[in-house]
Amino acid sequence: MKVACITTVRNDRIFLRKWIEYYGSNFGRQSLFVIIDGLDEEIPAGFEGVNFLHLRHRDWAAEVRNTPMRRVVMEHNRSRAISDLARTLWRYDYDAVIATDVDEFLIADPARHASLDAFIQAHHPRTSTLSGLGLDVVQDLKSEPAIDPTRAFLQQRRVAVMSNAYTKPVLAFRPVTWGAGLHRVKGRNFHIHPDLFMLHFGMIDYEVAMGRANDPNLIAAGWGPHMQRRESLFRMVEAASPVEAEPLFDWARRRLTWRRRPLAWNKPAKLPGPPVVTLPLRFQSIL
Repeated sequence: MKVACITTVRNDRIFLRKWIEYYGSNFGRQSLFVIIDGLDEEIPAGFEGVNFLHLRHRDWAAEVRNTPMRRVVMEHNRSRAISDLARTLWRYDYDAVIATDVDEFLIADPARHASLDAFIQAHHPRTSTLSGLGLDVVQDLKSEPAIDPTRAFLQQRRVAVMSNAYTKPVLAFRPVTWGAGLHRVKGRNFHIHPDLFMLHFGMIDYEVAMGRANDPNLIAAGWGPHMQRRESLFRMVEAASPVEAEPLFDWARRRLTWRRRPLAWNKPAKLPGPPVVTLPLRFQSIL
């Protein structure tokens, strides 16, 4: 099974290199497609073999008003670009597409699979997409120093928040249309596979995550509430007493699947809490 991986990147500081190393080790750099969001962004050097697409970062209404691109518009533009590129790749001999943000890493449980590629090669698709259980990895400010991007992330971070927001249908086996933020597939159900996990690393370092919280351009573009949620998540983890994640995995998958609201039938339900957990040690060997 031939697999393509797609992401978009803008104003990245630490994640693109890790994204290329991880997905490239699974599927080869020639199967990686990175959309550079904005002609003001430079195509990074040193990643030979990766397919870079340089697109203009634009919102017609914002351009007329000379204001930053609104967050909602940006997210819809990005998901449309990814969906269109994925459809093209299916026409050119790809059997599956993984679409993620640059700080998101879909992993297969190392207790059952040698790699993500090994999982996909052994999988017989019966559904359009698969989701992994979302784990939002967060720096514990009480005990964890700033992240060292040159080292394995999960050797430096042990705490995560179980998350419906990152239980995304990012592995697709046929052409689909992703909604904003890749949180759902339009007109199709989602399916959480028990051997898959989605690790979100956007919160692994407080300074990286919050470094532009007071940027007036971001606030004007509608990022203020998002930054406030980030701050509150750091404080929640700081105040929590994390519990072991493993015993909660099956419960979380059932809750995400069976407690959905009728108007959000193709998105996972929210988890009560949500639980703050310590990650299994076996994940350290992956990232």
